Amino acid sequence: MSVDYDIAVVGAGGAGTMAYLRGVLNGNKCVLFTGDAETKRKGRATWVAEVDNMPGMHDLKRPISSTTKTTLAWMAKQDELKDWRSEIKGVVSNAKLIESGEDRHFELSYETKEGPKTVTASYVINATGVMDIQPSIGGSIKPILPFANRYDVLYCIRCDGHKTIGHKLTLIGNNDSAIYIAAMMRERYGQEEISILSHGLERKFSEKALELAEAYEMPIHDSPIVKINGDAKTTGLEGYELEDGAVVESTVSIVSLGIIAYNQLIKQVGAEIDENGRGVVTKKYESTVPGFFVVGDLVSGHKMQIYTAWDEAVDAADEINSRLRMAKREQKLADLRARKAS
Repeated sequence: MSVDYDIAVVGAGGAGTMAYLRGVLNGNKCVLFTGDAETKRKGRATWVAEVDNMPGMHDLKRPISSTTKTTLAWMAKQDELKDWRSEIKGVVSNAKLIESGEDRHFELSYETKEGPKTVTASYVINATGVMDIQPSIGGSIKPILPFANRYDVLYCIRCDGHKTIGHKLTLIGNNDSAIYIAAMMRERYGQEEISILSHGLERKFSEKALELAEAYEMPIHDSPIVKINGDAKTTGLEGYELEDGAVVESTVSIVSLGIIAYNQLIKQVGAEIDENGRGVVTKKYESTVPGFFVVGDLVSGHKMQIYTAWDEAVDAADEINSRLRMAKREQKLADLRARKAS
């Protein structure tokens, strides 16, 4: 059976756009599912307003979104690439592996205004990403978002750890990561006032981590946050009021509550995920289901960074290109041998 595309890339953030670009430049027929307004709102790329730890991105506004948009616009202008590129503004709702004899391909279903549609592809690169879990205050995550938008509340220590310098720091989290991140900030930047807020969640601290918190004199408050003090438009973050009446002063917070992994497609094709919901992959980013690749923040055990996402995307696209080329090469050699034999 002939398929619609060599490669279907799902997700148009940093990793997905790079995979699509590399696939097209490799001469493979590719389709990129860019998602819709809701998936963009849920994507990390939309919420990253600035990037300090990437050379050349310091002056870009919303650097991930802007670079992906610029890349797609550039690709659209390249006439020599038009036969290899296609973009669908839609959300893939289902991924299915189809196997029948020697035929093996993936079927991707997506919704349109006209109803559900389906495309087929020999390979899939899944780049649907993750989102950080936000602390719910008063039953809503909305109170924290204005402070996150002005970088009083941080999520990535590689990207933004330096923004804690000179501030009263709090870590919001109920697991070892919160304590270890707090300790790292002490060791790197010398903050002397760091508190940990478990926000009423069940403690998941090990004895080793608790000993470290005691050694660095970092108090752990178990009571839920009921109010954020400060004004996101003027004074910024000033601290938190807790249900037990305690007031914790803080001018910067790091949230370490875990992630939401957008791994629906990985699970639909039956590929393995780790305890955090991220895809288990090979060195070339192929999942445990052959032909189904995972790149970007969804890759198990890898840094969730732009530079790693780009590298993963290039490796995955190049691996697929190699397989497609080798199949053509073997067919050509088989044809030659057949002609010589006759």
